[in-house]
Amino acid sequence: MKTSDWASVLDAKFLLVGENSTLQWKDEVIQYAMFLDYYFNKAPYDLGERSRFSEARAIFDYLKEMTNGLCKPESVYGTLFTNAFLARPPKGKHILVPEKCTNDAVMHISNILKENPTIKYIFVVGLQANYYLQKKGVYECGELTADFLKGAEPRRAGLSDDEPYYQPVDAKPFRKICFKAYDAKKYDGVKIVPILPIKSFPLRGSELDNFGFNYESLIDYFKTVEI
Repeated sequence: MKTSDWASVLDAKFLLVGENSTLQWKDEVIQYAMFLDYYFNKAPYDLGERSRFSEARAIFDYLKEMTNGLCKPESVYGTLFTNAFLARPPKGKHILVPEKCTNDAVMHISNILKENPTIKYIFVVGLQANYYLQKKGVYECGELTADFLKGAEPRRAGLSDDEPYYQPVDAKPFRKICFKAYDAKKYDGVKIVPILPIKSFPLRGSELDNFGFNYESLIDYFKTVEI
């Protein structure tokens, strides 16, 4: 069994590409990506179920805030960057998405856009997924592209470890490209926005210091567009 995409309730305007579900939920296969279905149900009484409801609500609050209210929950299509079973990394390390999985990820995103031509914005969660989408030529970030790709490349130490994990050579270039809208090279009229993981919302501390300016600029950007 694999986690299913969450198809938008109404015509999809936004595509959310989340991280692999094994990042936070052990080896459990969840029914829908990022528990998005829980948002549309009444808050459950079971504590475990309530945590999933709270996560889904946080996701939609995150999308709503960064788009200045333009993103409605009913217009969000949710998917995972990869549905492949990925071995859990060592404690404190980030799960590694093997490059062999990335072609399938790009094809899946392409198929979603073909089936949902109303989608205008793709929010891509995390540094690693954005690295692979740029490496595969799905989008680029202008003069920042080369530095980002160089910095986001997986360190050899993580790739060769007995328990492989993802660690970028230098994560700092992601600060410059995150929370900005870029033209998708292969999909006319579609923009791609790299974003921090859901657990970073609301931004605070060092993340607010490092990403706050771009975050506020993105909110201002969405004040000028219509969906």
